[in-house]
Amino acid sequence: MAEPNLVRRLTTIMDIDVVGFSTMSARDEEHALGLLGSRLQTAQRLIGDRRGRVFKLTGDGLLAEFASPVEAVRAALEIQEAMRSANGRAEPNDQLMLRIGVNLGDVVESGSDLLGDAVNVAARLEAIADPDGVCVSAAVYEQIEGKLALAVEDIGEQHVKNIPRAIHAYRLATGEGRPKASSASRSTSLSQRSRLPIAIGTIAVVSILALAGGWLLHKRTDAGPPPLAAAATPLPATAVASQPSLPRPPATATLAPVPNAGPASVARIYSAEDVPFVPDWRRRRLEEYAQAEDAKALAINVRGWFGMTTRRIDFATARREALQECKAAVEREVRIPREFDHCMIYAVGNDVVWSFRPPVMPPPPYVPAAKLSPPVKLDPATVPLVAAAAHDNIAEHYMKSTRPRALVLGRGHFEWSSPSDTATDAIRRNLQICGHIRGRPCLVYAVEDQVIVRVPRTHRAVDIVTPQDFIHLDSAQRAAIEHYLIADDWRAIAMASNGHIGIVSARASEAAAVADALAECARLGGIQCKVISVGPFLVAPQ
Repeated sequence: MAEPNLVRRLTTIMDIDVVGFSTMSARDEEHALGLLGSRLQTAQRLIGDRRGRVFKLTGDGLLAEFASPVEAVRAALEIQEAMRSANGRAEPNDQLMLRIGVNLGDVVESGSDLLGDAVNVAARLEAIADPDGVCVSAAVYEQIEGKLALAVEDIGEQHVKNIPRAIHAYRLATGEGRPKASSASRSTSLSQRSRLPIAIGTIAVVSILALAGGWLLHKRTDAGPPPLAAAATPLPATAVASQPSLPRPPATATLAPVPNAGPASVARIYSAEDVPFVPDWRRRRLEEYAQAEDAKALAINVRGWFGMTTRRIDFATARREALQECKAAVEREVRIPREFDHCMIYAVGNDVVWSFRPPVMPPPPYVPAAKLSPPVKLDPATVPLVAAAAHDNIAEHYMKSTRPRALVLGRGHFEWSSPSDTATDAIRRNLQICGHIRGRPCLVYAVEDQVIVRVPRTHRAVDIVTPQDFIHLDSAQRAAIEHYLIADDWRAIAMASNGHIGIVSARASEAAAVADALAECARLGGIQCKVISVGPFLVAPQ
């Protein structure tokens, strides 16, 4: 007999969980709990701003409900952006990442708690979300379609634990702009759901900036890579002039976080040269795709593996089989797949439907024109900003490889290396892969077994610096920052509390660069100038 006081209703459920919290607790439980409490307090505040209600704390996460799916998704994106902003300023032991799942469905009230299938599905969506990502159900997507603007990856039907039916799910990609709208009808299976035009306003940015203390501003800069031809020489030889200092007072500058690479906003015609991640020696197959007959599709993976199908009965079949071929290649070639190793449809017919912009790249020529003098041999144990496991991986795989290779460092203590047929191609591919995964330009630390950047000794490197870290620059400052990233000399940046910056380059030592940057910052009207960068690294005092 049914419970007479049973109350059922439709609501939107958000499930938040911390990635790897057990490992953090094992290292330092007290510190981990303090960090968790601080970050979840931020999440709860943003949930409240979107008229949500937290109805359960789950130890290393929480459950919340919203009357509106649109507000729930906005809150989820704001929370992840707040976490990225906090991680960008935090020490290595203070990094914390979340997974978020959002579902719309029927729940049963149990006091202040909520029970039922909708809650269970939200938990399963959270489990399949990428770290730092958001995953939503088809029911949520149907409510937000046409109301927000970001890219969405349709990952299809998912079979998850303790749910007897398949769940159609979508991964959200944060960022400004609109993905390419579908140019084909559903009858040709170029589903609108594979490239969702959704719109998100600036309120999210305003809320996050307030949380971050008001001094971080948001700006996106596109930096699509120009094609690099395979070359016999390991390094590009473009000369870079020295930049001693800025000749005139700068506009007020602000250090700003950069979000993940956002969606593309313009329709593109397929060109083999534009396909990212793929090594030069495999591009012939990509060129064959351009000439092949419909129905055809191309799926790519961030490591450069891909699958293509041509002359299929319809586009739905072509898409499905291209994804299957790509996934089979990844399963065959990647020993330990990571969260970013899923395959993505890049082209259907000769239309590019991949919803992301080209990977964010540093200013060309990507590496200094000259090698360090005296040369510095790569020592895996001293590579900055990476974990002990990465040091071991570099020693075991990178150092023992006999193929041309490059080691790149990304924002958030990320490293990547993948060999290729030439050093030029290895530089391009690794920067593209790292830039796509991290959402901001990466840094070439070593080519072959030679370090090509200067590492600070009297300051502690805390992350890499990117041109998008600075906004409100005049043209001279912007040029100085771009040169700064690829120079091979001692250089430094000092920033004042009132936003003025001093940029110096071509100094004889780290100490000289630091002293001159502070002096330049003060000369230009800076108050309480502090060194924020030495060489290509953001720094803190030792």
